[in-house]
Amino acid sequence: MSRNTIPKIPFHSEEGKKILEEAASQPLLIKMFKKQQNNTFCGIHSCAMVMSAQYLGKGKSTPELPESVVDVPYTESNMFDYKETKEALNFEDADTKGMTLDELNNLFLAHGKKVHCTFASESNLEDFRAAASEALKNSNSSSGVIVNYDEYQLEQDEIIHGHFSPIAGFHKEKDMVLLLDTWLQTTDVWVGVKDLFDAMNTIDSASQKSRGWIVLL
Repeated sequence: MSRNTIPKIPFHSEEGKKILEEAASQPLLIKMFKKQQNNTFCGIHSCAMVMSAQYLGKGKSTPELPESVVDVPYTESNMFDYKETKEALNFEDADTKGMTLDELNNLFLAHGKKVHCTFASESNLEDFRAAASEALKNSNSSSGVIVNYDEYQLEQDEIIHGHFSPIAGFHKEKDMVLLLDTWLQTTDVWVGVKDLFDAMNTIDSASQKSRGWIVLL
């Protein structure tokens, strides 16, 4: 596959910032966002961020970023301090292998969250577009979306394949979403909904199922 063929707009570019002004977005999640620290914790880190954003934004029309990490209930570093996480995941397995979409779904459920998990192979582009646009209407992060996709196919990385990241914006006219890519060496970008769906509609070798997305409700 030839590289650099998928149109993407860097989030922090002037064009990327302008798109954000015109898009449905989740400012709290965007402000909270940071790259993962553990190479295999992209799913855990994404889960922690969207759960924290939901908690901090609940009932607030214009939630503000907490002053310190102490005020954030869930982080990549403290997730395994929770018994719910330990019940859903084995630390050694997560630390060496990462996780599957099913395992991320189970992690949310263990924490008592209401979620909807969708495998791309069992769905379609229109369903993903509808789910993402609906969830991202909630600017206070009362709902959230995490995508499980192939980094290489999306041309975000030359080596990494299976990966998790949250999305935090949807621009209807451009049909693009804001991908807050958690991998340390990637750029956060606006990417086409179809291109992201295609990168999700790929097989995870660990589960032998397609990748997909989870909506935190």
